[in-house]
Amino acid sequence: LFVMRPDGSDRRPLTKTPAYNEAGARFSPNGLKLLYYRIPKAEAIDNNTYGTFELVVAGADGSNAVVYGKDYAWASWGPDGRQIACLSARGIEVVDLASRRVVRQIPRRAIVEQLVWSPDGKQFAGTANGLGAFWNIGVLSADRGEIRAISETERYNCTPDWLPDSRHVVYARGIIPDKGGCAELWMASADGKERRRIYAEPGRNIYGACVSPDARYVVFTRSVEDLGQAKETVMAIIRWPQDEKPATEPAPRVDLGPGWEPHWTPHDILTPTNEHAGVPARGQGQTHEDS
Repeated sequence: LFVMRPDGSDRRPLTKTPAYNEAGARFSPNGLKLLYYRIPKAEAIDNNTYGTFELVVAGADGSNAVVYGKDYAWASWGPDGRQIACLSARGIEVVDLASRRVVRQIPRRAIVEQLVWSPDGKQFAGTANGLGAFWNIGVLSADRGEIRAISETERYNCTPDWLPDSRHVVYARGIIPDKGGCAELWMASADGKERRRIYAEPGRNIYGACVSPDARYVVFTRSVEDLGQAKETVMAIIRWPQDEKPATEPAPRVDLGPGWEPHWTPHDILTPTNEHAGVPARGQGQTHEDS
């Protein structure tokens, strides 16, 4: 795992684990912690399975890493950074990190992977089966347990993440089987009524997008091959488009080098202050990459 500035500068390692690959890293909302999955070197890195390996929770700078084990699939931070939501055969389980106790269970409905808890704590997004013929992006109410498809249901879709407003989701709009093409970056409203393309590029599949905390930028993975297994992937950043019309031309981008499914924190962990006491460094942010 590496951390860097949003322009790709000041890249430095967060971890050094020769026996493992690491993936699925996400900073907690309060900027204090980082979760990720460690995968034995002998196992293939696959964006459909990385969340089923051993969960690790560490400080945001990679320090004090604690291995939680394999009972916390597809973990996502809760709004206060003290709880995580995970997928199990019993449903979506909300886990108190300090005690490791399950404090709440919610039916998972059709969600099977890539679970993401909304910033306001009211909804979950995830990649789902059962909402159409293929993988789709589902949004599930945390209170009512109702789920709806917000992506097109006649094609593959995956890797959702919430915008800071908790009312929109970015995701990879995939292909229709036997018709070719590449995955594109799209956004949909949580009620399923709004949907538009954000970024697409000929010959590249776009996955694993994360919008900046101020909603001005978005980082994502660019891959020549479909992301069953992650290899030869690079990251890029673009400005979030202000035009409400679907994008028709690739937006200007800054390439950030090799990496996969980056995540973003507004907190400055490259220059420690107050032991990461949740105080953002003004005008700064950081992205994280899997390696």
